[in-house]
Amino acid sequence: MIINKSTFKLHYWLLGWLILNLIQAFFTPLDADEAYYWMYAGELDWGYFDHPPSVAALIALGRDWLPGELGLRFGHVLAGIGTAWLIWELVDRPKGALAWMAALVITIQPMLQVYGFIATPDGPLLFFTALLLWQYKKFLATPSIGNGLILGAIMAALLYSKYHGVLLILFIALPNLRWLIRQPGAWLAAGFGALLYVPHLYWQFAHDYPSFRYHLSGRNDPYQLKYTTEFLLNQLLIFNPFLLYHYFRSLGGSGEALTSTSPEQRFYRACRWLIFLTLGFFLYSTSKGGTEAQWTAMLCIPLAYILIKNLEKHPEWFSLIWKLGLVSMGLFLLARVFLMLPANLLPVPKPLDPEPWVDALVEIAENRPVVFENSYRDPSLYQFYTGHPATTFTDVAYRPNQYDIWRRDTFFQGKEVLLVGKEGWQYSTSESFTPQTKRLRTAVIHDFKVAKFVRLNNAGLLPDTLKRGQPLKLELYARNLENFPLELNGRMPIQVYAIFQEIDGEWKYIHLKDIKGTAILPGDPRLLFEGEITVPEGLPPTEHLLQFGLGYSGMPPLRGQSELMTVQIR
Repeated sequence: MIINKSTFKLHYWLLGWLILNLIQAFFTPLDADEAYYWMYAGELDWGYFDHPPSVAALIALGRDWLPGELGLRFGHVLAGIGTAWLIWELVDRPKGALAWMAALVITIQPMLQVYGFIATPDGPLLFFTALLLWQYKKFLATPSIGNGLILGAIMAALLYSKYHGVLLILFIALPNLRWLIRQPGAWLAAGFGALLYVPHLYWQFAHDYPSFRYHLSGRNDPYQLKYTTEFLLNQLLIFNPFLLYHYFRSLGGSGEALTSTSPEQRFYRACRWLIFLTLGFFLYSTSKGGTEAQWTAMLCIPLAYILIKNLEKHPEWFSLIWKLGLVSMGLFLLARVFLMLPANLLPVPKPLDPEPWVDALVEIAENRPVVFENSYRDPSLYQFYTGHPATTFTDVAYRPNQYDIWRRDTFFQGKEVLLVGKEGWQYSTSESFTPQTKRLRTAVIHDFKVAKFVRLNNAGLLPDTLKRGQPLKLELYARNLENFPLELNGRMPIQVYAIFQEIDGEWKYIHLKDIKGTAILPGDPRLLFEGEITVPEGLPPTEHLLQFGLGYSGMPPLRGQSELMTVQIR
């Protein structure tokens, strides 16, 4: 085997990985979420609706001076190389045959392969996970004030990457908690890290905590067995099933690993706790709903560390892992080539290939700005690949996103735009648009009105309990937060709705007619509707959220335009 015949060169390994990921980043089309984060990077801030700002900061490193996909992904490629190098440092710079094996184990981690060039929050999460574990290991050996300050700064950086980082911090601290609380440096790390995180917390406060509200709500679906089975199958895949047997052998642990108070064994024990507790946490979360495979991606680093450390004691594992590693690398290479090849050379549809539908839509738009219904992905991809302005609005059939926070919609006010609606959009002049797997409808709107900046409020108190078929009196006021009037009776009329929604469930909306006036002017609230509606007979007898919203003709009402009122339907 090659590991017996040559000396491992760290810089050649890292350089090869760097070149491979740069090539991959250049030739692989964007995933839609990457384009969304590219939009983040165009408006750097301390936070965003879905995630903290590290993903935007990394994208900004190459966004404005490198071309296309490479510019977007350049920072993540650098972070991927940094992650690989930090794992190498974490396992104490192995020598000889073990160096080859360590490089192999790191290379065949699927999460390091994927997020070595794909630009998502998981890239900085992996980098700062490796950096935090490296610094934590140093702190366990030398719990000085200086090491504590560095540890605190890295903890803050981890939380600026993805909120999952809080699990890492908690779970590596737990097995050494009694020791840590006696170290002034640990207290300093916690305080300094919290201080550095204040700008993000202030951003959340200033925007009414959108990220926390989104991530902490709506996770109470009825249990389905598939949630658990999908989670378990995903874990087998994302950590490389070829290494599964050796992971189990390595995680068994010895008596010394479980009881020793040496810094090395404290750290080893922390990695084991991190793996077991994180997997247990997300396994439990499957009782509340579905999970995403990459939520546990950070565990590839402690798993690689523990396996490499056990390889020191088990050289008899070398031959089998080397062979399995070569098979893994062959499969990764095939997957990489598949992602880079043009779609016309592939026998199956390409998963990342947005340009055909973007090109088709450009022809229809004819240089008009494009407004999408219910998609933060499509306008991001469209703007990335064309350079033409695009945006979206969110109605009750979709989830909120960063576009709901941005006020860039004002650019589209009064302009002639191409409006791209969903398949069910009912509008007289709309036409079907069905490139690839999309089912959409388009229509040219000659004088588009931005309606999302209106806030609606019912003046009277509503009863806590409503009966189906019962008349409900409303006195609805509207306030226009922008400096331009919102015309309601244009070529594409804007309608007013009352919206009943089951908690985490289906919604039903009622069109309010006999609206007072033809426009909502800027300034003080004005009476928009006064009268009665009938509580729908078809509502199930359960708790509902009642809200009010404006809606474009033939589309559901917009979300987030009034307070949510909880009512019990009987």
